[in-house]
Amino acid sequence: MKAKSLLLSCLCFSQLFGITPQELVQTTYEKNYTISGLQKAIVGANENIVLAKKWQNPMLIFGANDIQFDDVSKRDLEAMQAQFIGITQVIPMGDKLEYKEEIALKDKEILTFLLEDKKLELQSKIYEFCFSIALLEKKSKLLESYLHNISKLEQLNTYLYENNQVLQTQALNAQIMYSKVNLQKIKLDTTIKNLYLRLEEITQEKIQHLEVDLEHFSQPLVIDFSHHPKLKIQELISKKAMTQIKLEEENKIPDVSFNVAYFQRDNKFEDYVNFSIAVPLALYGTENSKALRAKSKNYEEISRLKDLEKQFTTQTKLLNNEFDNSLKTINVLTTTILPIQQKVQESIELYNSLEKVKPQEVINSLNEEINYQLLLLDEKFNYFQTLSKAMYYNKGILQ
Repeated sequence: MKAKSLLLSCLCFSQLFGITPQELVQTTYEKNYTISGLQKAIVGANENIVLAKKWQNPMLIFGANDIQFDDVSKRDLEAMQAQFIGITQVIPMGDKLEYKEEIALKDKEILTFLLEDKKLELQSKIYEFCFSIALLEKKSKLLESYLHNISKLEQLNTYLYENNQVLQTQALNAQIMYSKVNLQKIKLDTTIKNLYLRLEEITQEKIQHLEVDLEHFSQPLVIDFSHHPKLKIQELISKKAMTQIKLEEENKIPDVSFNVAYFQRDNKFEDYVNFSIAVPLALYGTENSKALRAKSKNYEEISRLKDLEKQFTTQTKLLNNEFDNSLKTINVLTTTILPIQQKVQESIELYNSLEKVKPQEVINSLNEEINYQLLLLDEKFNYFQTLSKAMYYNKGILQ
């Protein structure tokens, strides 16, 4: 309780300055219903392991024989009349219980890896939403600057038109451009609101402000999925199917039912005990069919594991390609295009001060720089989306 209270206190404090994705991940692990359910299922799996080794409960039997229809209360007419109490116990033969325990242990391991897989999935999705929101908010601010510049351009063209220095179409085109960019910003702001809602849905947290690092770029992207929980799950399912084959083979050795009963007779006759052993006869080949079905299931699960490994290999290669492409594009924009555009802007402003260029060119140049800034944000968006997806395949990719 103290740990949870401390965590919630830290969360409330961090909200004043912005909550980080990692803090959101930790609080989500505490609150997510799926994670809580899997944790309880793992506890329940321990009981299944214990139960797997236990014999079936014995059957207690009460009865009476040779009941006379004339008078059911007469129990002294003949020697065979008796009341009895008996117990029947199924005795497992071979190593069936050991294999059942092995299957139960694998079921628990599968649940453990399912929990880890769910955590990876949540972590990846939380980072994806956080990166998306932070980048789109920056884009929205750039669009505000863009709109401000277009508004100034519209005012300038209107003034020049009124003084017969430009055509009316230039002022009208500026108005159209303003409306188009404004529509783009409205759509973008709606997307941001929806992303906040989706983030709050999976984190169960009301988020006021995010603190996201968008300036550090990792290279190269190294993904090691060899120990990924999803692969481990499929591997365990394959091994479980192999154990099931052994169990079905062992089931060809029938369990034995041992029965013992005590018969109480009238005082004229001595009491006695009966016992018997019942052994099922494997006449219809049911056990062979089940064993063949288990072998088929094992082959199917091994094939699924191979397919999953191929999918992971392909997906990680695709992520690496996207990652490399984004890094190269970001590098070109930040080291070449934007610095050159800034020099162009400085040059235009200089010529403007000497009245060698029109004021419209200054504003258009500013907007051109914003266009490149927007292009850079789009590429950063692709970069961080790729990084978020890569986190699912490699837990420590940001550590």
